[in-house]
Amino acid sequence: MRHRFLLMLMLVGLLFITVACADAPQPERVMASQLTSVTPNVLKAKPTPPKIRVTPAPVISVPTALVDTLVYHGSESRKEVALTFDDGPDIIYTPKILSILSQFNLRATFFNIGQHVAAYPQIARAVYAAGHTIGNHSWNHPLLTAMGPLQVLWEMQYTNQVIQQTIGVKPVLMRPPYGAINRMVHIQIENSGLLPIMWNVDSEDWKRQGVTTIVQTTLKETKNGSIILMHDGGGDRSQTVSALPIIIQDLEQRGYTIVPMQQLLNHSADVQTNPVEPATTPTAQPYVKSAGD
Repeated sequence: MRHRFLLMLMLVGLLFITVACADAPQPERVMASQLTSVTPNVLKAKPTPPKIRVTPAPVISVPTALVDTLVYHGSESRKEVALTFDDGPDIIYTPKILSILSQFNLRATFFNIGQHVAAYPQIARAVYAAGHTIGNHSWNHPLLTAMGPLQVLWEMQYTNQVIQQTIGVKPVLMRPPYGAINRMVHIQIENSGLLPIMWNVDSEDWKRQGVTTIVQTTLKETKNGSIILMHDGGGDRSQTVSALPIIIQDLEQRGYTIVPMQQLLNHSADVQTNPVEPATTPTAQPYVKSAGD
C-alpha cells in the first residue's frame, strides 16, 4: 500500500514538471522575438555624412561658344596663361604645390583621379578650400579610346559623383588621360556635363629629366593663352615641386599673368569641334600609381 502511494506521488510530480516546462517560454522563440524587434532598426539606420567645411572656389561656367569643343589654349592676343596639374590628389606632393601657389597668390586647375579623391578626400578639400578648380580626370586613368561608350560614361559620372560628395561641387571641366580622345569619348564627356580641357604646353615633368629641363621645356613652349600641363600625382613629383616656383617667377618676369581657367575660357581662341577617329595621339607617359594607391 505504501509502495503504491509512493508510486502515485512520483507520477503526479512528473506530470507537474511536464506541464510547467510546457508553459515556460522557449529560448529559440525568445531570441527570434528579440531579433524581430531589433533588426528593423538596424536596417533603417543610415550613416550621417560628414559636414564639409571649405571656402568655395569660384564656380566655373562654360561660355556658350565652347560647347561641343576641345579647348587647347586661350586667346593669343592676351598675355595670359593657366597652370594645370594632373593625377592628384597626392598626399605628399599636392600640399607642397598648394603651398607654392599660395606664396604667389595664384589659382590653378587640378584634374583629379577619382580613386585618389576617394583615398585622400582631405587633400581634395584642401585644394578646393584654397580657391583652386577641381576637374575630372577619370576614375582610374584608363585609355578611354580603348573602352566602350558605357565604360567611358561610368568613368566620367562616377568620378563626378565622388568629387561632388567630397567637396560639395560637381566638376565642370574634364581632361582625358594621356590626352587621348575621339568622337565617342568626346560625346560621353559632354553627356556627363563636362567640357574637355587639353593643353598646348607639356612641361614633360613626367619624364623626370631634371628640374632645369622641366623649366626650360615649359618656358620654351609657353606663349599667349597657353594651358600648361604639369603633374601633382602619379609618381615622384619632387622635380615638379622644385621647378614650379622657378617657372612662375620667370613667366611673371616675361610679362605673363597666370590666371584661373575661367578667365582663360572667357577668351578661348583655339578650339577643335567634333573630333573624329583616329584618336588624338597621347603625349603623356603611361600612368604610374601614387604611393599608397
